[in-house]
Amino acid sequence: MGKIKKISIIFFMLIVFIACQQEIEESVQIMQKSSINIYNWNSRLLLINIDNTENELYRSLLTFQIENFCEFEDRKLIGIKFENGINNAYFTPDFVSNQYGMWLVGYDGTVKEFSEDHSFLYQIFDIIDEMPMRQIEMQNNPSTC
Repeated sequence: MGKIKKISIIFFMLIVFIACQQEIEESVQIMQKSSINIYNWNSRLLLINIDNTENELYRSLLTFQIENFCEFEDRKLIGIKFENGINNAYFTPDFVSNQYGMWLVGYDGTVKEFSEDHSFLYQIFDIIDEMPMRQIEMQNNPSTC
């Protein structure tokens, strides 16, 4: 074989190898993602979908979470951020796709409330505290917050 032909074959094989490697890495990333359903019956979720991390709604949520850490823990409430519908750890739920805002998801995995406004944050604990399972939790384990 000519030298140019050998170089062409090696170059082609290198391109195929790189393409396969990239596809394998993408497959591994997808396999490592989880459904938010892994939290069903163990945690409540506060999902937020934003267009960027400078978003006012996102900044309000971060501040609120820090200021109310104990209340989040007490209510088994976990915050999960999606940016433009994408999260590296979780698959995007259908209800999050193509919509920005916040969703409160109950133990059963269903959406309890949705809002595009940060004032929702100041109602969220009252909403949760009215839920039947939360009522039982409060009777059995009074809040330490």
